[in-house]
Amino acid sequence: MPSNSKLNAFLGLWGENGRRFSKPVQAIFLLFLAVGLAALSTQNSFNEYWHLRASVDSTVPEADHYLRLQGASISQNLERTLNALSVNEAAAIAMAGNNREDLQRILTATFPALQQDDTTRFTLYDKDLSVRYSGNVEEPNTPSASSYLAKRAKSLGRTVHGLEYGGNAMPAITVVKPWFIEGSPIGYLQLDLDITYPLTALGPILNTDVIKVIDASSLAAHDTSLSNTTDWIPAGRFLVQSAEGNPIPEAALETIKHQPEKPGILDRVFFQQGRVEYLHALPVNLSDGTQATSIYFLQDITEPFRGFVWSAGLSLFGALVLAGLGWFCFRTLIRSVETRVIAVQEKLEREVAEDTADLEYHRNLLQEAQRITSVGSFERNLQTGELFWSKELYRIVGIPMDTDPVSARKALYRMIPPAERTMVEQAIQQAVDTLSDFDFEHQILAEDGASRFVHLRGYVVADETGKAKTLFGTVHDITDRQKAQQQNQMLANILEASLNEIYILNASTFRIEYANECARKNLGYPAQELSQLQAWEISPRHTERSFREMIEPAFDGTVPLLNVEGLQRRKDGSTYPVEVRFQLHKDRSKTLMIAIANDLTERTARELEIRASKEEAERMAYFDALTQLPNRAACQRDAKHLFASDAKDKPDFIIHLDIDNFKRINDTYGHVAGDGCLEEAGERLRICCTDMGRVYRWGGDEFVIVVKNSRIEPEELCERLNLIMRAPMEFEGNQVWPSVSMGIAKCPQDGETFETLLAHADLALYKSKEEGKDRWFFYTEELKNKSQAETRLEQELRSALHRNELFLVFQPQVNLRTGEVTGVETLLRWQHVDRGVLLPAAFLPVAEKSNLALLVGEVVINKALSAARKWMDMNLDFGRIAINLSPLHLVSGTLLSDFSEAMKKHDVGPERITAEVLESVFLDDEKAENTKTLEALHRLGMHIELDDFGTGFASLSHVADLPINGLKVDRSFTDKLLKDSKKEVVVNQLVHLARSLNINVVCEGVETRAQFERLRMMGNFSVQGYLIARPMPFDEMTDWLSSAPADIYSVL
Repeated sequence: MPSNSKLNAFLGLWGENGRRFSKPVQAIFLLFLAVGLAALSTQNSFNEYWHLRASVDSTVPEADHYLRLQGASISQNLERTLNALSVNEAAAIAMAGNNREDLQRILTATFPALQQDDTTRFTLYDKDLSVRYSGNVEEPNTPSASSYLAKRAKSLGRTVHGLEYGGNAMPAITVVKPWFIEGSPIGYLQLDLDITYPLTALGPILNTDVIKVIDASSLAAHDTSLSNTTDWIPAGRFLVQSAEGNPIPEAALETIKHQPEKPGILDRVFFQQGRVEYLHALPVNLSDGTQATSIYFLQDITEPFRGFVWSAGLSLFGALVLAGLGWFCFRTLIRSVETRVIAVQEKLEREVAEDTADLEYHRNLLQEAQRITSVGSFERNLQTGELFWSKELYRIVGIPMDTDPVSARKALYRMIPPAERTMVEQAIQQAVDTLSDFDFEHQILAEDGASRFVHLRGYVVADETGKAKTLFGTVHDITDRQKAQQQNQMLANILEASLNEIYILNASTFRIEYANECARKNLGYPAQELSQLQAWEISPRHTERSFREMIEPAFDGTVPLLNVEGLQRRKDGSTYPVEVRFQLHKDRSKTLMIAIANDLTERTARELEIRASKEEAERMAYFDALTQLPNRAACQRDAKHLFASDAKDKPDFIIHLDIDNFKRINDTYGHVAGDGCLEEAGERLRICCTDMGRVYRWGGDEFVIVVKNSRIEPEELCERLNLIMRAPMEFEGNQVWPSVSMGIAKCPQDGETFETLLAHADLALYKSKEEGKDRWFFYTEELKNKSQAETRLEQELRSALHRNELFLVFQPQVNLRTGEVTGVETLLRWQHVDRGVLLPAAFLPVAEKSNLALLVGEVVINKALSAARKWMDMNLDFGRIAINLSPLHLVSGTLLSDFSEAMKKHDVGPERITAEVLESVFLDDEKAENTKTLEALHRLGMHIELDDFGTGFASLSHVADLPINGLKVDRSFTDKLLKDSKKEVVVNQLVHLARSLNINVVCEGVETRAQFERLRMMGNFSVQGYLIARPMPFDEMTDWLSSAPADIYSVL
């Protein structure tokens, strides 16, 4: 069976579903025909080839046979010659008497006669195999080694023959005969005949060219050599010569040169000048078994080769002719058979197709009917267990269609809820037992959690014996119907539970057919009594006519949903406002009017509340509750319209105003006083700007004034504002004299958008603050450039912190009486990439305006304590390390933790640290916080010094009340110490004051010896300045500390 299926598949692949079977059959025939022709041609070619090989391969055996016959004949001739020599009495006497001269004379006379018999060499050995005479040696007395055959003849005691190297290094047919006198050997006679002579005769006999080949390495091994090599052709380690003197083809020389171990026929065949030649090889071995030479025969096989080619081609042509005739006949026959088969097959296919189409049509009708009605069918043989399910049944229950029906039935039972599964099984089993029908509904729960409802109906058919045989049934998907029923019930419940009054009216009589609970409750009628009323009977404003006129648009379709407002009358006679929506609903049996009424009693009250709430929300959103001025949101909202790109009349200028020292008012008098100040300021600004501009509270103590269409100049308005704002304010008996700083930006000179003008006014405001407050400034490009420069410097400073470009220099403080080093002040520097080393004044103001001051302060603390740790490790006395604190760092809340972490990291105690603060930190708005931070540092054990004392506004009470351990007299006093007696008195009093308060004094800026001497007369304190040492890097400071003398005065 598998083979048939494979054949059918093959035929179908090649022949249009098997109908055109001639193609594959022809292909198979052609395949077998090709194989047969190939086998026949190959067999014939092999036969011809072996005939050719037989004629070629006979050459070497014939040559070998001829040489053997020649060797035997020559050996016989040589043996007869030796027999004649051995009976030469004169030679025997000379040999026995060891008379070399007689022996030489006799044998020399004999050798020419031997040469006439083609003898190439004659050699005489004594009984010890020493050479006594050699016929091809010019000096016969020169000894030479005995041959292998001579040794063998001595060993055997008889004549031996074989091949030995001759006089010209060519193999020669050699015969050695023992020479006996009276039974005792007196010597050995050896005759050699060069093999060249028989080879010369062999060529014409075999009709070949004979080529002699000598292995040069073999000559050296046998102690011989060629006397003349000019006639030999070198080929690698071989010497080659034609026996007839004919030229040797280059291809033959290459084959001889490389000597392949197993040469193929192509290695031996050569094509040249229209001839085909074949090279035979015959190795020639010496008597001792070694190969002396090789003889090659170059045979012309042109005629046999042509015969081979002609015979093979003729046989191939004949086979092709026969194949063509066979193919033509077979092709004609198979096409005729194919035509008849196709006709029969097409007829059968048409009949089958018609029946199949009819069956498919009815099957599709059934499936489509089942799909449309969502009804699936099944059939079960109760006796065999076979089961059939329709496709629609698979779809309804959600089981894959490739599942076999038995497994699908088991899966379906698992999907039935356990509470219903028993009912289903019992109902079907009862129908089987009683041969009756079954009809029931149940639920199906799919694996994904989806729920479906089905209706099963069926019956059981019995066999001839009355036993149940087949069960037929249908499964109807009633999920949609079930869901619709549930939805209808849910909608009915919703209607009843609705907070709106819902009525269903008869569209012709307008009698109330249904009213939900809300309607019955609001009207006060029971359902039965209400169903007797018509719509206008509960509407006091309408009669039947007016009601029908009102409802007419809903009937003619001009208004699909009619909304009306009116009154409804309760059973007790009271009325209440309603909004009613009417919609016409047409059913097959009758037309209904749906009315949904909404009680407006609460909505009316709620709308009033919402309107009031909106007004209040808008007031809160766009007005400041404290000053009753428009707030920031209102300003931004108005600015969108005032400064719109298409606005033709934009404002003239804006003023950004800020109350000076407002935080001090809050901290001093409390937030109530601060709120009062803001409230009073807002009222003054509003009054002052009436008919000139609109005032907005921007936030905090800031205000923005937008001036439009006013003839007043900005300067005049600012002067008015200054005058009115300087008037005193009183809060609970306390009088405050406020002032304001202002920045002005004009439109369009300084910008055309609100955001640009506000930013520029803010820069001018900041300039007012810098210049001492209580004033105003116009925006200029210089302010913008300065701001941009500060922004660039801030960015560069951030990069400098990242690249560690900040470094410290150190300046020592010494006691002017004892010369002892009492401290080292750290001074910050910046190694700028482009501008070189920068002093703090060039970048610290920018850092103070941003959060960078905290990062810079942290860097300074860590670098200073790191230097202190290194000096402590070197046992250098530096007193205390003095660190200048940034006001911003002081108030940040992180200063204490920064010091604690750095001291822990570098293992430096607080007693070795001096924190220097400016006296201005006790005068600003953060005085309380600054004081708390300094007190915490003081409790930690750190030394606190007031820097640049005498240049600010700090009073002496600060020195007495604050946690201060020392004062630093500003260099401005030291510089004028000798020029201004008043300055000298101030410094002297400061020194005595510090001594009285038990605090230290450091006098800065000591640069001359005279200053040092004058200060030395005032008391015992420390000095700092160029006279002692300039600020220096860490390494130089280390060297200075290492070499500083105990008595600084002696150095000065």
